[in-house]
Amino acid sequence: MKINIRSHLVGLFFFLILAISGCQSVPQIHVIKDQSVKFNTYKTYGFYPRLELKGDDYDSATNGYIKAAIKAEMTNKGYRYEDNPDLWLSFNVYVEDKIKIKNVYTAPDYYMYRRGYTVWDDYPYFDERVTQYIEGTLNIDVIDRKTKRLVWEGIAIGKVNQNTYDNLEMKVDEAVRLILAKY
Repeated sequence: MKINIRSHLVGLFFFLILAISGCQSVPQIHVIKDQSVKFNTYKTYGFYPRLELKGDDYDSATNGYIKAAIKAEMTNKGYRYEDNPDLWLSFNVYVEDKIKIKNVYTAPDYYMYRRGYTVWDDYPYFDERVTQYIEGTLNIDVIDRKTKRLVWEGIAIGKVNQNTYDNLEMKVDEAVRLILAKY
């Protein structure tokens, strides 16, 4: 029997891609949109005044990454950045510890049976599994500058881990891209 090494390597490559992508955490995206707004009438955007730096203020690295990602995505959508825009964009970031408690069915094992318990004594048997994790949320608000009304909001919610911090700029770009893809 002749074995084709190349087809095995291609199969292994696709399996590895699936395995790696399965381990990646993609944020959930939620959108709230004012249905009465005609978004095609807007041509320019800027950042909400409280996000603009004044005097001795400084911008954190995270804020800089978010602003750069928003500018890139809005430019790709055909908007121009202006100081006196049609739309203001604002954003907020929240990071908090979370605990997830899940009851999982577990069949009684062999040793429980051997100690004199029958299968039916504790049936059904549940384990309580507790998972701790960090959840991050990025909100991007789009505000009509003239009416000062929120017209669109995009929210990304996902797990934050060491990989997130190690690749912060890339993760911010991805989250902003996913959010504004729904704009």
